[in-house]
Formats: sequence, C-alpha cells, structure tokens
Amino acid sequence: MKRAYLVEMTIFASYVRQLLLLGFLVSLFVCCGMQSIIAAPAILTCMCFMTGAMGAAGYDEQNDWGLFRLTMPLSRHDVVLARYGVIVTLGLVGLVAGLVGAGLVTALATFVDLPMGLSEMLAYRFENVLATLFSSFFCIFMGSFVASVVTPLYFRFGQSKATQYLPLIMVLVFFVLPVSLIGNSGLLDGGIVGTDALTSLLAFIETPAGVAASMGVLLVASALVLAVSAAISLRLYERREL
Repeated sequence: MKRAYLVEMTIFASYVRQLLLLGFLVSLFVCCGMQSIIAAPAILTCMCFMTGAMGAAGYDEQNDWGLFRLTMPLSRHDVVLARYGVIVTLGLVGLVAGLVGAGLVTALATFVDLPMGLSEMLAYRFENVLATLFSSFFCIFMGSFVASVVTPLYFRFGQSKATQYLPLIMVLVFFVLPVSLIGNSGLLDGGIVGTDALTSLLAFIETPAGVAASMGVLLVASALVLAVSAAISLRLYERREL
C-alpha cells in the first residue's frame, strides 16, 4: 500500500499545487464578499477533498493511468487504499494551508494598520477562531462524505458524464438546501415550539468546549464514512474489468 500511495502522490504532486492555487483564489473572492476570513480554511479544505477525488478519477480515465497502473506490481487492494490515502492527504493539506493562511492574515491585520478598514475587519477575535475551527472541521466531514459516495462509483464505472457532476449535486442536496431551509424556517431562532434542546445544543457548540467536542465528533464521523466507502470500493474494484 505504501508503494501505491507514493506512486499516486508523485503523479498528483503538480495537481496539488494547482488545486491549492485555485482554492486560495476562490477563498479570496468568497471572503471579500463576506468581509470575513472565517470561511477561507473551510472552503479550501472542502475543495481539496472533493476535487481531489474528482481529479484523481479524471486522471485515471483521461491519461489511461488506471490501465497502466495495473501493469505495475500493485494489487487492486493497494490501489484502492492508496487512492483514499491521497484523498485524505489532499484534504488535510488544504486544511493546514487554509489555517496557516488565515492565521498569517489575522496576525498581519492585528499588528499592522491596514488600509480601507481591513485591520478592524480581519483582526484577531476569539469567537472568530472558534468559528473558523468549527467550519473547517465541518467541511472535513462534508468533503469526506462527498468523496466517500463518489469514489466507489468512480472505481466501478469510471468518470463519466453521469458521475462528473455528482459531487456538486450532493453538496446542494445534502448541505446547501437543508441549511437554507432550516435557516428560513425559524427553527434556529426558537420560532418553533419544542426546540429548547436544539437551542441549548447550538449554544453549547458556540463555546470552546462545544467546538472541541464537535471537532472530535466530525473527525470520527469522517473516518467512519471513509472506512465504509473504502470497503465498498475494494469489492467493486475487484470485480471491475478494465
């Protein structure tokens, strides 16, 4: 498995740099629109997880890497586990790069008087740190969930028009749409009877202990969905004829 992982990482080394550059640009535009840097690490993390899975599958098909790889002394078992290792590595690279970038910008805004009110907008606030950590780890789960669904399909069917847009559809259906509906329903504002427990939970999540607990839960959930997905991919890829 180690050999297969190193081969994959060597192949995708240049892709990682392109992905990080694209992620930083997207994060920059989003943060300018939000006038906050909180979402930058989360965006970069989620992009690296999802586009890592998509880009790796696309490389398999477009460059016949999937076929050539089988001529090497690598088992299909090692190939599958290595691919998941690459996806997780890309996601963690995005997380670290995003947190380091956000930390540097925050430090600069805190100690240097930036023009156009940027210092006031980007300066250090403890609540912003908590929000950044929570959103980043939530996006670890979101990226892991999407990657865990699409990767077995890529191993079984390859990347086609049917699977190409599946990650975007999943994000819209399972994350963006529910959050929009809940936000507009008044549920989070206590507008519905019987939501005291939910309100208390949300209040707890906003505390340092709540953020730490949420990070742990999200990491465990991410590991579980990826483990189940890897087990499914192993069975599907063993049966696939290339």
